[in-house]
Amino acid sequence: MNKISVLGSINLDSTLHINHIPLPGETIHVTKKTAAAGGKGANQAVAAQRSGAEVSFIGAVGRDYGGKFMLTTMKNEGINLTRVLIKENIDTGTATIMLDEKGQNSILVDAGANAEVTPDQIDDAEGTIKNSDYIIAQFETPIDATIEAFKIAKKNGVVTILNPAPAT
Repeated sequence: MNKISVLGSINLDSTLHINHIPLPGETIHVTKKTAAAGGKGANQAVAAQRSGAEVSFIGAVGRDYGGKFMLTTMKNEGINLTRVLIKENIDTGTATIMLDEKGQNSILVDAGANAEVTPDQIDDAEGTIKNSDYIIAQFETPIDATIEAFKIAKKNGVVTILNPAPAT
């Protein structure tokens, strides 16, 4: 069984189902609203866990409904959340997705606690990283934290995987 660390985003997604993406200045009605677990990092962790890997997550959430929802969801998937910090005075990351009838979307992301992941947090997670076979990251957390994680990984022979999204 592969051991995978994921450094990344944890978002509560809110999808607004609409007939078409609004034009500038246009007001349209939402036909349905749904909520789901999201964030590129959380999605990657769930996929890896469901594929049979042993997954540890490095990230941050707020002490809010979104954070509680996401931690419960990820815990129920079997993901190790020991290295997820719960931040005070900042909300969990969110994504608001406008999804039209043709499947086209526009996404608004508020990084929230994801922007609070620091190189110091990564240093504290060194044991988790060095005991992994792979570490996966993307650009929804600060790049300096990802660089620190990849330095630790390289020093310990851990394979690094970067999803360079969203483009910076």
